[in-house]
Amino acid sequence: MCPSSIRRPAIRSFLSIVAAFVFSISSTHADIVLLGENPPNENVNDGNFDLVPGWQTHSSPCWTVNAELTKGNHIAGVALGEFRSAGNEITVVESRKLDNIPTYSKPLVGDVFEYRFTAHARYEIPAFVSFSLVFGDHVRLLADDVPVNGGAAPADFYSGDYKVTADDADQGMPFVRISLRTTAPISVSLDDVNLRVLDRASAGPSALNATADESGITLTWSPRGNFADAEHRVYRRSSDAKKFTLLGSANKTHRFLDESIVNGIQYSYIVTRVLDGVESAASPLATARRLDSQPPPAPRLFDAVSLDAEIELAWECDDEDVASFSVYRKTNDELDSIALATGVTKNTFTDITPVKGERNTYFVRAIDHSGNESEPSNTASGRVRAMRGASFSDLILPMPIHTELRRDLWGAEEVLPRDPNNGIEHPEWSYWGGRPVKDDDGKYHMLVVRWPEAALRGHWEWVASTVVHAVADEPTGPYRPTGETAYAYQDGHGHNADVVRLNDGTYLLYSLIHWKPTLLSSKSMRGPWEVVGEMSVEYDAESLGDNREYQVQRNLSGVQLDDGSMLFVSKFGRMIHSTNGLLGPYQVLSDVVQNNKSIPDRYRHSNYEDPVMWRDEVQFHQIINAFLNYRAIYLRSPDGIHWKCDTGLAYTPDCTTYEDGTRTRWHKLERPHVLQDEFGRATHLSLAAIDTVKRQDYANDQHSSKNLIIPLVVHKRLSVQNDSPISSQTAEIRILVHSEEGFDAQTDMNFGSLRYGAAEEVDFGRGSLVVTTEKHDQGLVLVFEGESAGLTEQNFAGKLIGETRGGELIVGFSKLSR
Repeated sequence: MCPSSIRRPAIRSFLSIVAAFVFSISSTHADIVLLGENPPNENVNDGNFDLVPGWQTHSSPCWTVNAELTKGNHIAGVALGEFRSAGNEITVVESRKLDNIPTYSKPLVGDVFEYRFTAHARYEIPAFVSFSLVFGDHVRLLADDVPVNGGAAPADFYSGDYKVTADDADQGMPFVRISLRTTAPISVSLDDVNLRVLDRASAGPSALNATADESGITLTWSPRGNFADAEHRVYRRSSDAKKFTLLGSANKTHRFLDESIVNGIQYSYIVTRVLDGVESAASPLATARRLDSQPPPAPRLFDAVSLDAEIELAWECDDEDVASFSVYRKTNDELDSIALATGVTKNTFTDITPVKGERNTYFVRAIDHSGNESEPSNTASGRVRAMRGASFSDLILPMPIHTELRRDLWGAEEVLPRDPNNGIEHPEWSYWGGRPVKDDDGKYHMLVVRWPEAALRGHWEWVASTVVHAVADEPTGPYRPTGETAYAYQDGHGHNADVVRLNDGTYLLYSLIHWKPTLLSSKSMRGPWEVVGEMSVEYDAESLGDNREYQVQRNLSGVQLDDGSMLFVSKFGRMIHSTNGLLGPYQVLSDVVQNNKSIPDRYRHSNYEDPVMWRDEVQFHQIINAFLNYRAIYLRSPDGIHWKCDTGLAYTPDCTTYEDGTRTRWHKLERPHVLQDEFGRATHLSLAAIDTVKRQDYANDQHSSKNLIIPLVVHKRLSVQNDSPISSQTAEIRILVHSEEGFDAQTDMNFGSLRYGAAEEVDFGRGSLVVTTEKHDQGLVLVFEGESAGLTEQNFAGKLIGETRGGELIVGFSKLSR
């Protein structure tokens, strides 16, 4: 944790003790492990399903699904350290035959087997588990269709024992069979399967107790039989460790003092006996924790390192009793500091959202394992190289408050208070993603997906979501549904809905319906929507080196090109194109976005999905979400095929503020869309928002999701006035800035702040300065000297950055020719 740790004396911390927790788990202890936990040694026969790590379903070398007894076609297996039934009606999983234990190769009549395991249903449904020991052709059913908890309830713990019969012993060593049954297609998980043989001869000490006081943690235990004078070994495991380590030995005593503890950390202990060089099984587990009330010393913050759009921080802390750090930031315009991050467990942090154009000042606090917080560190300041306006995130404005901010709503504390009239929100529905569109009736429409908040699978009910039409008088809402579903086809089911306005003014709706990329059309956002059909994509997995064909069918966002052909960006950023009508077949034109070398290395290797693409008078735009890294990037393109990443980020979960300064921080923001004006410019950002981890959003709880609509700084309309295309040889660049409602180009601009040229130049305060201006009946012509613009053959648009006389951001792009 800290580079130069100095452990605080135990006596100092105990003088201010506020609590000490002592636990002893005392039970008849099974001593020959056939399956499961075997402290201080490794888990036996993968009883915890950790032998092969990974989040995708895979097999364990020690467990097999019995296909004959399993009812269902889902692929059950191991993922993230547990066995999952994957939604089969019945899944039967069996351990290997437990004949690989050198100290126990044959069961004896009268031996007692002790078993225990945990099971949990993903959601709150009727689910059941059965447990059997199978000796040859003898099946001993020990737990028969026992109910299993589900949803937010904790996992159930099951245990029992079985005495070996003569018939069992004749059959040799058994294997474990476990049946998981559900009444709905919901996965049931199995974990921590343990099977031991009770054996008094090899049993370890009993009744281990742990007590914390000013001297440390004292362990006492009861020796078994006539072994009081034997050597005993003490093992310890801290709360963040997986394995026990040898702490020390006790000879001819059944007492041990652990003086090497850190306050606030919970420790687990076991004790074994060593006799004639043979080590016994472990004692019962005992845990203890000593709390204190004295805060740790303040960290020492080093100089901040300013990068293009990020600021790196590093610090040291001369104390080992530090659990985490909190990082705070304050800018010139802010009266109070804001907490950028809590629970930081490293001595470094990168601020990926510093305020551009201002000095960002930081300090850090340390939090110890007892929860005490230190005084603030010294401060460190930095200013990023990029200017305000370099990143899409700089365009994000505070949200207006329609009526009031309320706390009597669902949601974690971080998203309260908020305005339920922003976007679309309802306590009975979970909403997820939608593109707002201003239709010819002057209203704002959105085709958004939703599912009942009380639905069985909580957030994961999205697989059965429906598409609903909603309408609002203002772009930020409130949006109200106009019916149960937007279309009658397949009862309105669909997901990832996105709308394309076609060249003839009609609308094309993409919807993933029962996992098929389906298109519907309508003359109005209100419908009726008629089915066009299912899209076809020619996908050659071998030539692309990627067998994930589903990626070009899901999360699509598209535009119709001037020649009538269709262009879509797909789930991972591949572009697909059709010159054969709306349904295709589509051709794959590009690679996944992770292989785009214009994306900085620190962002390129994220898990990207949920792209949105739009086009204005100048260029194509794309935002794509990094769903595991809680951020998104912004790219531009001259043709919708070749993309270039802009500096910084598009948005992060802390981008949601209100006009009165109130901040909210959603756990995750996904499914970006934009509202466009008549010129194609993005005026608002639409985001799906959830307040907790998706798997913790259950039915009928205080968590859910909604759609937010966030106003943006709108790009100024720019037109090149040069007769010849602008190049690196152009001596004078003439750019018309169009006046429009709320903006007078002739009077509102601060000319000294303006920079024009290549984005690589103006984003960092360089580029061409205004030489002179000329009034125009559509606005004002800005004349720039051309040499400093930095425009090369690699640039397809020129960029303008500056401020109004009132300090408001000016950003715009122009083509490089008339």
